[in-house]
Amino acid sequence: MLALVLIAQVAWAADGWGSKFTGGGSRMSLLDRKELQDIKAEAAAETAAKAPPKYEYASVANCGTNTPDSTNPDDLCTAAALYCAGNTAEQGLGPSVRLFRRAIAPTGRATGPWVQYGITCFPEDAPGARPTVTMAMVIAAFHDTAFAKPTLEVQPKGNVTLVTLPTYFETRWPRAGFEPGEIDQVDPARTAGFRVEIRPKAKTITYAYGDGTSSGPTTSLGGPYPEGDITKAYPRTGDFTVRADATYTGQFRVNGGEWIDIPGDVTIQGTPEALHVKTAKARLVTH
Repeated sequence: MLALVLIAQVAWAADGWGSKFTGGGSRMSLLDRKELQDIKAEAAAETAAKAPPKYEYASVANCGTNTPDSTNPDDLCTAAALYCAGNTAEQGLGPSVRLFRRAIAPTGRATGPWVQYGITCFPEDAPGARPTVTMAMVIAAFHDTAFAKPTLEVQPKGNVTLVTLPTYFETRWPRAGFEPGEIDQVDPARTAGFRVEIRPKAKTITYAYGDGTSSGPTTSLGGPYPEGDITKAYPRTGDFTVRADATYTGQFRVNGGEWIDIPGDVTIQGTPEALHVKTAKARLVTH
């Protein structure tokens, strides 16, 4: 019992560990990579000295009331990702996991229950961690997604317009690539064998008009005459290259679980279109 009491005291101590608050307002130790490595080194030293280990370690997704005895302890949730949101790689990208250990006898038999001793944003470095999906894996797969390159539908038709005439632009998604809402299946070899899906979302569109001006970033996909809200009236004649650039965010899920936001975004340059701006000339015609 004394050993378990000491473990519980360590779990709630914040001195030298840093801390965040759990949903119930209790303080739980937040362990960084160095502290996790020290725990592993201590366990390795015991093994090297042929001393019986004192603890058995485990980690679970920082979701709900997960413990190592839960039915699906590795199922991810938004809360686990949000806990590490905004972190740099040095601070740990997550998703966060809860760290548990329990005392064991020299025979290897557990002598007490699992006790949580901390939380970390370094799931891959947690003592006793099983293979898991990390945010670093997800971000890398997201940036390698074959996003759809937006194209432009222009009115007047034929990509020929007149000086001072409002020209209407509309973003279209081609068949090639993954457009907003479509789901990309990530190669499990990249995600520790787990089935990870990525769903792109359109964050903004920027319309480049080819004359040094642009519209956006905006959430509008534009539209045809007369209801379209992305228009440009060119003040001079000329040939211009126009395009729509899309900035994507995304979500991911693991093994069909809940969708979780992916930090960051990706900007994809759209397919350029040639637009010809001409002058209309009045001409007398005899009947």
